[in-house]
Amino acid sequence: MQEFSIRALVGISLAILGASPAVGQAWPFDHIHLNVPDPTAAANWYEKHFGARRLPEGPDRMMLGSTRLLFLKQAGAKPSSGSSIDSLGFSFADVDARMKEFAAAGIKIVAPARDVPGLVKIGMVEDPWGTRILVVQDPELVGLHHINLRGPNPEEMFAWLLAKFGGERTKLKGVADAIKYSATGFGTVWILVGRGDVEPSEGHAIDHIGWRSTGALSKTIDGLRADGVKVLTEPRPLALANGPSINFSYVAGPAGVKIEIVERPGLKPGE
Repeated sequence: MQEFSIRALVGISLAILGASPAVGQAWPFDHIHLNVPDPTAAANWYEKHFGARRLPEGPDRMMLGSTRLLFLKQAGAKPSSGSSIDSLGFSFADVDARMKEFAAAGIKIVAPARDVPGLVKIGMVEDPWGTRILVVQDPELVGLHHINLRGPNPEEMFAWLLAKFGGERTKLKGVADAIKYSATGFGTVWILVGRGDVEPSEGHAIDHIGWRSTGALSKTIDGLRADGVKVLTEPRPLALANGPSINFSYVAGPAGVKIEIVERPGLKPGE
């Protein structure tokens, strides 16, 4: 299994929707976008095996805690392994029992459950479309647990994320360097980074990840651009089947991580 250090982003407390994060505050983590040939089948799979719940805003749009899991219809996406967005992590109360259930359901087991001294018990599986999933036993955070990024220089990736999206350094389980995303109304999501040569995430099973703009997206993008972030697409609207329209833009992250910034007018934090 790939070695990894742990970083995450923490510390935002926004009392007013529309206020921009102050310097040093962590931005709310918003969503994960997967490439799959059949979005309906993928939504059903994640609902059955990982407890994702359906959102009324559109077909095959799911929620994991306060993080959206969205699907792009694309056949032939490359596996997540080898990409700068390497894998997802989910936590369960009993990893051994859950890994047995996965095996019985015919899910691909990449690595059996084992103990990581001082941290958590872990195993690894892979969904039918090439997304690797780390299964962890962390009773402090059950459900969506983390996103594992990868690149040739993890420290540079950590520094970039902290500089652009804020956060507060801490220690996961008092052992591993960590920064945690946690905001009022939002659940906690950890960002992990492993070392290795990678391809850009676009076109892989995990296509991109997204943070939420807490103010007008145009101003947020202007701020990121002024801070040296490469803007891939300018802000534009997207009408959803149900619920308020959103505004979104893509920016380039470190080591080829594709990042979406989304504004969700009319929604409260965590919605």
